[in-house]
Amino acid sequence: MSYKKGKRIIRSLAALVLAGSVGSASISAQAYVPTNRDTKVAPEKAEYTPEEYSDYELLSETGTVRYYWREDRDILAIVDKQTGFCIKTGADLPFSGDVKDAVKALEKADAQAAEILAAAESYPDDLNATYVGIANSLITVEYYESDKIKYLSSASESGVESVLSKVTEGKYCLDIHFTGIDVQIKAYLTLGEDSVDYYIPHGEMSGTGLNKLAAIDITPFLGASGGRMNVMNPETLEWETVDNYRVPGYVLVPDGSGSLIRFVDNTSTFNSYVGDVYGKDYATETYYNFAYYDDVPVKEPVMPVFGIAHGDGQMAFAAWANQGAEYMEIIVNPDGTRGTTYTWAYPRFELNINYYQLYDEKGSGFFKQMDEIYQYDIDMTYAFLFGDGSDGTPAADYTGMARAYREYLIATGELTPLGAQAGDIPLRLDFIMADSKSGIVGNTQVQVTTAKDVEDILNQVMSKGITNINSGLIGWQKKGESLSKPYKMSFSGAIGSKGDFKGLIQDFREKGVDISFSRDVITINKDMMGYYNTAVRCISNWYLSIDKEAILPENVPTSLFSYATPTKTASRIN
Repeated sequence: MSYKKGKRIIRSLAALVLAGSVGSASISAQAYVPTNRDTKVAPEKAEYTPEEYSDYELLSETGTVRYYWREDRDILAIVDKQTGFCIKTGADLPFSGDVKDAVKALEKADAQAAEILAAAESYPDDLNATYVGIANSLITVEYYESDKIKYLSSASESGVESVLSKVTEGKYCLDIHFTGIDVQIKAYLTLGEDSVDYYIPHGEMSGTGLNKLAAIDITPFLGASGGRMNVMNPETLEWETVDNYRVPGYVLVPDGSGSLIRFVDNTSTFNSYVGDVYGKDYATETYYNFAYYDDVPVKEPVMPVFGIAHGDGQMAFAAWANQGAEYMEIIVNPDGTRGTTYTWAYPRFELNINYYQLYDEKGSGFFKQMDEIYQYDIDMTYAFLFGDGSDGTPAADYTGMARAYREYLIATGELTPLGAQAGDIPLRLDFIMADSKSGIVGNTQVQVTTAKDVEDILNQVMSKGITNINSGLIGWQKKGESLSKPYKMSFSGAIGSKGDFKGLIQDFREKGVDISFSRDVITINKDMMGYYNTAVRCISNWYLSIDKEAILPENVPTSLFSYATPTKTASRIN
């Protein structure tokens, strides 16, 4: 049985079950089943106890915050001077082996209970030594060992040396030598009024193991919530497992219109959220062929920004990439993923990839990495938000994160404020003109909207007082959107002649309505044109192939797609 036939049977069975349920139980129709699409109430207020910073050095102080540094764990603490709220770049955890060794030594020496308790620092129950290093680290590197990715952190137990030094007032350099793989990285920290900027220049990265690097992760556990600790019982001097206080809050990711991943104790297993900023680069995927299996494709982040909020209007941060966004992924690990009870989020900057190099059409090949890593500078800004915004500053919630990022885009000239605007609300109104479908013999064109239909519909819309309209015509060429060549001006009389479209566009231009021919000049298929010298080749030097059979109707003219090269795409746009 084919995949698509199986899906139809499952859907039919589901429809029968639902129909039977509605017909036999009218009460069930009254019940509402909540989903993640619902707007939820704001998180509860976070509980917070002011900390001591005896293990930290005061680096800098502004009118808003104090910056403290813990050298042995590579942790930067940012403390709001008004509320005392503190957020740390790491989880500030000891290695379990160090704690156990210290306690055993005291027990062996018949030390007093007070001495044992003083040495018995609580240590994580669900993090091994590698993960403790990641949890504390300012910078973590991922590297390849054969075809597997492994981790070393600036706060790892072994295989690393790091030191923080002052460059100028408010600017520091964390010099990290990952001795385990012989890689040196310099991470520059600029401490602002209430922000931290991390800059990692490619030109100052060195070492014989440089090309082993897979990625660089910045402050993976900044703002993390959850976790489980081993705590010594003061009466029995035995270790007991205790859940950490789960800070109420969420992670904001720019998935579609924006999504909030809540800090909750999940009862089922989740996958990590991996958002590839600006979309997936299929040419650098593991395999040259890729297939969709979901009816609703996952949306990728359209902006290189994310954030975390603790409590409601108390503490939050928004983080965005100034450089390196094209190589950036946003990773969110909800409670229960990767073997931990933490929820943690961070930016991952890809440096190298593991791909399958084919050497024949039978599929024979081997896995390998690029000979050299990507060459670019990494620059991330973290803006810290405190309070409910009543003082005029961005609030410590998702609205404040959006405002902080918007202010950055305006300051850098990426956005231009329009100010108050009178008149109609702008409306984008696109029309699907035609496409093709497969038939018993060959493909046939299916007309959806004619040039005359477009005229009638736009006139009806304008008669309702809506005049600020911008329209695109999709599938206006002969054979429709799927099979027409993107570089040909070919018209079908069934939809409209060249004269019909010319008159339509000119008439509505006089009415202040813009109508343009819309065409996807990137997506191509073999029924549209030949692949040679047109389609993108993957890093393995094979032509990219994207299979959409599972998500498209059965009568589509083709289900295998690829992308045109940037050169071809640019020439067709011109």
